[in-house]
Amino acid sequence: MKKIAFFDRDGVINKSNKNNGYIGKIKDFVLIPGVIKTIKYLRALNYKVVIVSNQSGIARGFFTEYDVKKLHQYLQTKLKVKNTKIDRIFYCPYHIHGKIKKYKKKSKFRKPDNGMFKIVNSIWKVDKKNSFMVGDQKTDMEFAKKSGIKGYYFREKNLYRFIKSKKIT
Repeated sequence: MKKIAFFDRDGVINKSNKNNGYIGKIKDFVLIPGVIKTIKYLRALNYKVVIVSNQSGIARGFFTEYDVKKLHQYLQTKLKVKNTKIDRIFYCPYHIHGKIKKYKKKSKFRKPDNGMFKIVNSIWKVDKKNSFMVGDQKTDMEFAKKSGIKGYYFREKNLYRFIKSKKIT
């Protein structure tokens, strides 16, 4: 069983104050203070670090799936330079009101559903007692509840200080 630290992306890992919160381009991607230190800290505590993110901007036509994959590659490269990484990044490109036909549908992978949790659980058996979700939306807390893990609502300026305040071990 593995301890997993689940993070929403926009608003937790990166600032989401541009484009109405739809961040799909590298030029709009700005890390929240304390992110790199948080990832290093949690990995030192033997956590797997996983991003689970709704990316309806793809379905809405604001950016492409390729843009999101490029952005995630950019993030991993930025972390590698600092000798750390995110173990896995999952995102849901679907939205029932999407404009792009391929992505216009209901999906169990879209939070608050926990399809992304189920994938992670199939890769590493999740230690639910010691795993948690950090998110900035009600849907993130619902994802945590449906997954049987703790949910932490993040509305702070520094992710590391926030995580340290939760006394995670």
